[in-house]
Amino acid sequence: MCNLSQIKDNAVARITEINGDSYFQSRITAIGLTIGSEVKIIQNNKKQPILFYNRDTLIALNRKEAEKVCAEVI
Repeated sequence: MCNLSQIKDNAVARITEINGDSYFQSRITAIGLTIGSEVKIIQNNKKQPILFYNRDTLIALNRKEAEKVCAEVI
């Protein structure tokens, strides 16, 4: 298990945990990123936001936010 910022391009992962304060958790779940949902990492370059697909939507998270979302590669 690792966080989203550690997963390589084109990998598919399942969200296992969302850490952070209640504001962060509320915002992340509002965009559809919930525990158990699958994501496909599109771009994970250093010093740039992480781009991934979740539920037919392209989402960008900055590295600090992506480190709060734990996932396992499937």
